[in-house]
Amino acid sequence: SCPLTRSMCPDAAAWEAIIPSMGYMALLRNLRNFDEAGVSDSVASAICQRLSDPAEVARSRQLPLRFISAWTAARSLRWGHTLEMALNHSLVNVPALRGKTLIMVDLSGSMFSGFSQRGVLQRYEAAGAFGVAIAKRAEHADLVVFGNGSERVNVGSNDSILRTIENFRNMGGTYLWRTFNEHVRPDHDRVIIITDEQAHDSAGPTAHNFPGRIFTFNVAGYASGAHVNGERGRYSFAGLTDRCFQL
Repeated sequence: SCPLTRSMCPDAAAWEAIIPSMGYMALLRNLRNFDEAGVSDSVASAICQRLSDPAEVARSRQLPLRFISAWTAARSLRWGHTLEMALNHSLVNVPALRGKTLIMVDLSGSMFSGFSQRGVLQRYEAAGAFGVAIAKRAEHADLVVFGNGSERVNVGSNDSILRTIENFRNMGGTYLWRTFNEHVRPDHDRVIIITDEQAHDSAGPTAHNFPGRIFTFNVAGYASGAHVNGERGRYSFAGLTDRCFQL
């Protein structure tokens, strides 16, 4: 919502006067403010046309996490379909991984807390968006969510990323390596793990002998990592942003 005092926040008429000159990112970040001010349906329709235009999305260079953040901030059906279309258009900016990729998304209890101090995005939402986006672009991907147990998630080319993430639920603990051992195969070229690294188990022989690379993205920054970093193709990254897609 508007960070200014209520008397200083733009009203509908003020917003409608400046919306045509606003940049793409500014529109994304103010959807909730537009709703609270009560901008007209005709103006909202013009915003939707611009946000969902493939050329505008490409020109803006926005990546999936930006659209997930916009959705969690707005939470309005007025923008839902538009953000879904824009999110799908933004996938062209996500590198397509060759070969076979195992993607593991942590849905333990600690992932259902704030991703940042000031935002409304949850850790699992950011992790889910990152994982699903990679899965949709990869040549062949196995997407798994885990906690005390684990489940495979089938994501088709036409499936909704927002709807997929909305169906994610708290799965309890963080049995990361048990999940790894259950789902990894020798022909996987890489494993991508998105977690807060509060693992309840330790890597065993399967993980240690896995010939591919393991990339772990720690969305919270716990002091203890899930594996040694930088040895034998094991890499950990602190934090998660859209720039991580390029890694």
